[in-house]
Amino acid sequence: MNLLQMSLSASVLILIVIACRKFFSARISRTTFSLLWLLAWLKLMIPVPAGFPVPAAHQLREKIPDITAALPLSAETWQTAGAGPDFGWNLLKILWLCGAVSVSLYIAYLHAASMKKYRTAIPLKESSWIPMWLEQKRSFRRITVRVSDEIASPLTYGIFFPVILLPKQSDWADKESMKLILEHEAAHIRHLDALKKLCLTISCVCHWFNPLVWLMAALACRDMELACDEAVVRAVGRENRKLYADLLVELEAKRAGINLLTSGFGQSLMKERINHLIHMKEKKSFTGIMLTIAATISCIAVYGAVPSGAFSMKSLKNDPTLGGIFELYSVKEYQRIVDTVKEDRGEGDLDALAMERDLERLKADNRKGEFVIYKGAFMVSMETTVVAFNPTIVMRPELVSRNTPLTAETYQNDIKDVTEILEDAVADGFLTETQKKRVLDKMEENLAGLE
Repeated sequence: MNLLQMSLSASVLILIVIACRKFFSARISRTTFSLLWLLAWLKLMIPVPAGFPVPAAHQLREKIPDITAALPLSAETWQTAGAGPDFGWNLLKILWLCGAVSVSLYIAYLHAASMKKYRTAIPLKESSWIPMWLEQKRSFRRITVRVSDEIASPLTYGIFFPVILLPKQSDWADKESMKLILEHEAAHIRHLDALKKLCLTISCVCHWFNPLVWLMAALACRDMELACDEAVVRAVGRENRKLYADLLVELEAKRAGINLLTSGFGQSLMKERINHLIHMKEKKSFTGIMLTIAATISCIAVYGAVPSGAFSMKSLKNDPTLGGIFELYSVKEYQRIVDTVKEDRGEGDLDALAMERDLERLKADNRKGEFVIYKGAFMVSMETTVVAFNPTIVMRPELVSRNTPLTAETYQNDIKDVTEILEDAVADGFLTETQKKRVLDKMEENLAGLE
C-alpha cells in the first residue's frame, strides 16, 4: 500500500469538507463536520476502501485488464537482471521516516512538557460545589477536577480518566461563569475530543508531508470547540449567549497555545466562535437539513469512489504484486537492465532483443498496469537481489517460456520447487509464513484452473 497514494486520495475528500465548511458553515452543525472529518481520517489511515461501492468507479476498474509478462530469460540472466538498488524509492522511505520521527519527537516533547505542568495540579477542595455539579453530568468515565497555577485558561485532557484543569486564579464566586466553563469542558469529555485529537496527531505524523492533513487537523480542532459551544448554548439556553460570548472574549485574552493532545476553552479563533454563537439557529431549517444530507452523501460517495491507492478488495485476487510480495520494474529501472544486457551480450542477442520489445511495451503502458515486468522474489541486501524463481510462475504461468507444455502435472512440479524455495526463504527470514501461504494459495488456484 502506497502511503502517498492514500494521502492524495484523502486530500480530495479533505478539500470537499473544507469547501462545505467554507460555504455552508452557518447552516450545518459541527457534529456533522465531525462525521465528515472522520471519513477523511479513515481515508488517510485505512488502506482498504470501506465506503459503499460506486458503480461508475467499479466499472472503470473492471476495464483495466490484469496482463503480466514473463521475461524469456535464463536463470543466469534473471540473477543479473535484479542487480542494482532502487535508490530513489529507498531515499523517499528514509526521508519519510526521518520526517515522521522528527514530528513524533516534537509532539511527544510538547506533550511531556505539558503533562509535567499538569501533574503539579492539586485536587479541588471537597467543600466546593463543583464536584456535586459534575456528579449530575457523570457518564461512564469519572471526571476529575484539578487546579493549577501553571495555566491561564481551562482545559481538558485524558481519554480513559478525563481531567478538567482550572486556573488557580479563577473567579470561584462567579458561579454562572464557572458553570459555563464546566459545561464546555464536560462537552469535550462527552464528545471524546481527547481521543479525536490523538487520532489527528497520528495522521499528522504519518502524513507530515501533506499540508492538507495539517489543515484538516487545525480545522477539526476548531470544529470541536464550536461543537462544544453549541452544546453549552443548548444546555443553558439561547438567552445566555451574550454572557457566554463575553466569557469567551475574557478567556481568549488569557489562552495558551494550541496543543493537539488537549482540549482548551480558548483555542479556536475568537471571531469564528463569536460569529457562530450569533448565527446559531434555535431550530434546524429545512435548508440546513437538506445541506447536511447532501454534504454527508457527497463525502460518502467520494470516500467510496476514490481508491486509496492501487489496492482494493476487488482487485486483491488479481493483484500483480500479490499484496506486495513481488516488485515491478519501472521504465527507468528496466531501461538500465536492458542496457546492461546489451553491453554484456551485444545488440543482436536474442534475449536482448526480447527485452527491448518488452521495454517498448512497458513504455507504451505508461503505468496503467496493463503490462508489467516482475523483479525477483527476495531482496537480500542493498547491492544484490537473488531471484530464486520467476514470479510469473506464480501469477501467470501460461506466459512462462517452457521446453514442455504447461499441464497440471508440470505445474505440480513447479509447486514443489517453489515450495522448497519458499521454505528456505522463511527459514532465512526473507519471507513470512503468511506470505508463503499467499504464494502457494495462488499456485493452487492456478493448478485448479489447469485441472
